[in-house]
Amino acid sequence: MRRTALATLLFIPALLHAQDAQKPQSVGSAPAPATTLPLKHAPQPTKAPISVEDLMTRLYIFADDSMMGREAGTLGSVKATTYLAAEAKRIGLVPAGDNGTYFQTLPLKTRRVDPMGTFIAGGTALTFGKDWAVGGQTTFNTENLETVYGGVYGDSVARVTAEQAAGKLVLLTVPLSGPAINSAVFNTEPIVPASAAAVALLMPTQVMPQIAAFMHRADVTVADGPSAPVRLFVGSGVASVLFTKPLHELAIGDLGAKVAVNAIVSMTDSPFPARNVIGILPGSDAQLKAQYVAVGAHSDHVGMAPRASDHDSLLIFNRLVRPGGAEDEGKSASKEQVEQINTELAERRKSTPARADSIFNGADDDGSGSVSVLEIAEYLSSLKVKPKRSTLFVWHVGEEKGLWGSHYFTEHPTVVRDSIVAQLNMDMVGRGAPSDQTGVTKDGKELHGGPNYVQLVGSRRLSTELGDIVERVNTTKNHQLTFDYAMDANGHPMNIYCRSDHYEYAKFGIPVTFLTTGGHSAYHQLTDEPQYIDYPHMTRIAKLVSDIAIDLGNSAKRPLVNQPKMDPRAQCQQ
Repeated sequence: MRRTALATLLFIPALLHAQDAQKPQSVGSAPAPATTLPLKHAPQPTKAPISVEDLMTRLYIFADDSMMGREAGTLGSVKATTYLAAEAKRIGLVPAGDNGTYFQTLPLKTRRVDPMGTFIAGGTALTFGKDWAVGGQTTFNTENLETVYGGVYGDSVARVTAEQAAGKLVLLTVPLSGPAINSAVFNTEPIVPASAAAVALLMPTQVMPQIAAFMHRADVTVADGPSAPVRLFVGSGVASVLFTKPLHELAIGDLGAKVAVNAIVSMTDSPFPARNVIGILPGSDAQLKAQYVAVGAHSDHVGMAPRASDHDSLLIFNRLVRPGGAEDEGKSASKEQVEQINTELAERRKSTPARADSIFNGADDDGSGSVSVLEIAEYLSSLKVKPKRSTLFVWHVGEEKGLWGSHYFTEHPTVVRDSIVAQLNMDMVGRGAPSDQTGVTKDGKELHGGPNYVQLVGSRRLSTELGDIVERVNTTKNHQLTFDYAMDANGHPMNIYCRSDHYEYAKFGIPVTFLTTGGHSAYHQLTDEPQYIDYPHMTRIAKLVSDIAIDLGNSAKRPLVNQPKMDPRAQCQQ
């Protein structure tokens, strides 16, 4: 699952007090069950039925160290997508990528920013990486550029006009909330009139170093996007340099100081491609086969750490101090927790030697979803009578980078987009134990898994009928899974509905259901490895999704969209 983009942004001082009231305390001493599974597993030939054995074989391959963390635009991602495509071909899926292949290749570039660039506002030189940063893909060099206040980012009502913005730097204030900050960083859609010369997003000063680090990494890859005004980021203190009036007194259209900017950006071809893998199981009905039930997951993870760490120390530390994994980034251990960590580590060393670890294997995120989709594809392909509708299998790349692959696919679909009747997304379906902190309720109470645990998100947001179908299949097919809808609450601060690939379908009015077993202490950590996955639980979820896909595939009518559709170009807010 995509992190709350730049998760560390949520731990800025200005937000901490507001979040402390919602953020639960760690379970701390809750014991995690010791795994009895091996570090390595010899692969076995897979069979048609969805099984524990097959899922183990697949995941130990897919989340192996040899896949190098599967980061989009790297050799590891190429290896992972090559494996998926080879399996899709072996299973018998029809290729639905580019030019008769299973691959849809995203246009990726390597982006570099020259730190010697300059930004002078009203005669004051701003510090690169501290006061300002630059997005976009082209060098921006201008002098005597007039500034105009454009209002609040995300406000679709009070907006600067094309005439007011023409030829100017438009300053937008970004609301002091995690979702708004994250959206401002990752959103690639136009946010000011095309007549503007550039847009500057006023960010909390505390998050500027993180934004700069993300925007100016030498290895960052970005997808080619539509032409739009250059996007700059400035710290909140810059407002007083640009405008004589306090920020709260500014009106849209107010003019500010002139600026001179020289932001030097270079783009080169990415050394490795980033590829969606797409295959189709044709439907059995002459008319309905032109419609599709989409089943998907994301193939990428977050790559490799710059230096190795002790695996067991991390395993114990995260369980005790950061039970939410990356969601708890920034939490430090208390004296008592340090003592407990050392005690447990010493005990573990009696039977387990130290192991240096630097690869984010992503076994649960989202190796579990990727291999479950393979299992579902193999099972459906084995049926004597296929579902009446075609089944569209898409393994999206770059979800961790900002939903790159699903965004690109739904903007450049290889089937008619409106022919997709529903999308079932599987992202992190391999855990969900009682010891796992799977999330929090809207008011901050901890959620934990259980033997039948599954979180559902979005299943009734566009089509209540789809939500009913999921519930009915779970009951009538005797899956006996327990659905947790707590993370699907409107206004939930974690904004899960907007953080995985289903959203890119939903924004175009396609009903979706996102199935996950939720978070845990290994989320986006080096300890997310295949030996910690609950394979029987994952098998049950894969079987459920398979039956939902069959039900949707054979239904006389597509799920009715009876809830309001969102603006596909607007900021996503759950």
